[in-house]
Amino acid sequence: MEINGFLATAVRRIRSRTIQRITTVAAADDRDFFHVALSMPEIIAEILIRLPVRSLLIFMCVSRSWRALISDPIFIKMHLRASIQNKNYAHHRLIMNLVNRRLSLKSCPISSVLHERSPVTHTLDCPLLKDLNRSCSVSIVGSVNGLICIAVNDINLFIWNPATRKSKRLPHCGVRKHPGRYSYGFGYDEASSDYKVVVIYSFISYQGSFVAEEKIYGLKSDKNCKFWRKIGNFPKGIPSDDSGKFVSGSLHWSNQTQNIVSFDVSKEIYSEISQPCCYEDRKGGLNPMLGVLTGCLSLLYNFDQNQADIWVMKEYGKVESWSKLFSIQSLHEQHACLRYSAPLFISRKNEVILLLGSQLVLYNIDSNSIVHPFIHNSLFGVHTYVESLVSPYLEDE
Repeated sequence: MEINGFLATAVRRIRSRTIQRITTVAAADDRDFFHVALSMPEIIAEILIRLPVRSLLIFMCVSRSWRALISDPIFIKMHLRASIQNKNYAHHRLIMNLVNRRLSLKSCPISSVLHERSPVTHTLDCPLLKDLNRSCSVSIVGSVNGLICIAVNDINLFIWNPATRKSKRLPHCGVRKHPGRYSYGFGYDEASSDYKVVVIYSFISYQGSFVAEEKIYGLKSDKNCKFWRKIGNFPKGIPSDDSGKFVSGSLHWSNQTQNIVSFDVSKEIYSEISQPCCYEDRKGGLNPMLGVLTGCLSLLYNFDQNQADIWVMKEYGKVESWSKLFSIQSLHEQHACLRYSAPLFISRKNEVILLLGSQLVLYNIDSNSIVHPFIHNSLFGVHTYVESLVSPYLEDE
């Protein structure tokens, strides 16, 4: 397999940096082994970056030299990139919580959903959650680069890597305690290599008007702070979504207007994006749901007439690039009262994973057919993520 320029450059950088580090700490035999490994062709690194996280974690225990190589930030980025681009979706997974929203999260390989009638699922283990009451409710905020943000009882927020089992509890967001509604967002600031969490708390004031508190916390920029920072006011009302969708460096929520509210996690400012123009004047029967498909912002419109349309913004920020991807017709009468969620995943064979009510379904665009995988039929929330070595403790990298 041909090695691209990025990989070759990264391997050379790993060599020079890691040799310097290992020479001072490794035993003589270990040092010799490491130099032999680094003198091999770049194909060795090409193989390593394609291995699953579980295998790499085992290899890290073999020697200090392997640990230094696999834990190197450049290697972690290379591995993440290769995992995202894997054509068989070997590292892509679903994370699910059940309707009762208790502290039990399950995971399932996307390849298993695509190819098996009874996909393999297993319960995920988050060490920090073990100290919490099992009756606590849990919500999945979102995932970025293998890290997942979860909210427990609305106010306790965690950043967690299910593949490495590393997790970090964030400080209390400090919003006032009123009967109200929480909305969150989890995104990555590429300019500063920082992961940021946004919380928007909406409630009705004593005067009867809607009030919102908006705050942000960065894993790197605020790591020495016990408090969240305030950000600008959410424009035009309050978010309609429980969690914002992260696309092209910005978080996105729908609101009470025809526009989509976006928040640039780097500049930390709001802006607005128009929905497809053909839906601006349509009233009733439409329930737009934001999502992300193949790295593009997507919208699903549920109709009263048992139909759902899925649109994607092919060029981010350009309203004219909204394009209708496909429509789903209700194929059975028992589905008439149910509504589709925004699509979670689409394969190269035009197979779409999404929720119908609280059930996971696999819709084939080409054959207009639906398959119901034998999986838990009372799902409250489902998100996708890619297994990675990225740590919630950014100082580890």
